[in-house]
Amino acid sequence: NGFLPVSSSSQMTPSAYNNNFILVQSRNYVTILNEQAHDARMIPLDGRPHLPQNIRLLRGDGRGHFEGNTLVVETTNYTDKTNFMGSGRNMVLIERFTRTGPDMLDYQFTVTDPESFAKPWTAQIPMPRTNGQLYEYACHEGNYGMVGILSAARAAEGAATVAARK
Repeated sequence: NGFLPVSSSSQMTPSAYNNNFILVQSRNYVTILNEQAHDARMIPLDGRPHLPQNIRLLRGDGRGHFEGNTLVVETTNYTDKTNFMGSGRNMVLIERFTRTGPDMLDYQFTVTDPESFAKPWTAQIPMPRTNGQLYEYACHEGNYGMVGILSAARAAEGAATVAARK
C-alpha cells in the first residue's frame, strides 16, 4: 500500500499522474520507491556523513534520521542540472514524513538555497494512503495510446508482407 502524491525529483511534489510511492524501512535504510519515473531513493539511517562536496548527484545525497515518529531526510550535493523551482546546486532540502493516522502521511519539505532564494521556504502536503497498485513508469494495459501505436506497427508489417509476396 502506497501513499499519494510524488514527483520525479527528490522532493515529493504532485505531478500529472503516476503519483504513488512506497516507503520501506530496514534497520539502516529507508527506501522511497516512486511510481513516477520508477525511481528508488536509498536513504541511509546509520548516521554517516554526507558525501564530500566535490561529489554531486542529480538527486542529491540524502541522509535520514528519526525525530520521534517523524522521518527527517536532509539532502545536499545536488548538481547544477537538478534545478527545483529555480534552485541551484547548493540547495539543501529537508523533508519530514510524519504518519498522522493509519491512512494519512503528512509530508513537509523546506528548501534552503541562499544563492537562489531570499529565505528558506516550506511546503506541506497531506498524503492519503492508496490501495492502488504501483505501475512501472512505462506503457501498460491502461495506456490507450498503445493501441494506436501497435495497430500502426501491425499495419506496416502487413503492408511489408503483402509487398514481399509480389
